[in-house]
Amino acid sequence: MAYGRAVRPVSTRQDVGTSGILTVQGDSLTKSLDATDRLIIARLTADARLPVVALAKEIGLSRSATQERLSRLVAQGVIQGFTLRAAPSQAGARGWLAVRFQPGFACRHVVPALGALPEIRLATSTAGPVDLMLLAEVADIAELSAVREQVAAIKGVASVETMLVLETHLDRR
Repeated sequence: MAYGRAVRPVSTRQDVGTSGILTVQGDSLTKSLDATDRLIIARLTADARLPVVALAKEIGLSRSATQERLSRLVAQGVIQGFTLRAAPSQAGARGWLAVRFQPGFACRHVVPALGALPEIRLATSTAGPVDLMLLAEVADIAELSAVREQVAAIKGVASVETMLVLETHLDRR
């Protein structure tokens, strides 16, 4: 079972029952953002499904001014999307794959092939003996094993070490 990323724009409608996730591009959080922009990002990071009307009230701007700022942050790529993340217990199994590359290979050679694997939810390059850390969300351990084998078969991958996630204690994404 693959878990795709659902992208949903903020609306003024109040939805109940699930929490959304705001995706923010870290490198774009520069000095060009003012205190209000940072407050918008902080509030939406805490609750990406916060209606624009409620957000406007919290930050002390009109709904239209808040919507304009929000649209600008999205257009500039500071906010990259609004997504829904299922509770870990609903995701089945999660695992980290520590990937090491063959000599002469880099992320630019390997990462494009990961696009064919929707189970890979996060890919981060690292310094040290591991070149790439991948977070996989799958239905069960057998599917995690299958994803691991697919990653290992990618040209340029020398080895893959799998670590099963038992429990998440803190997640501020």
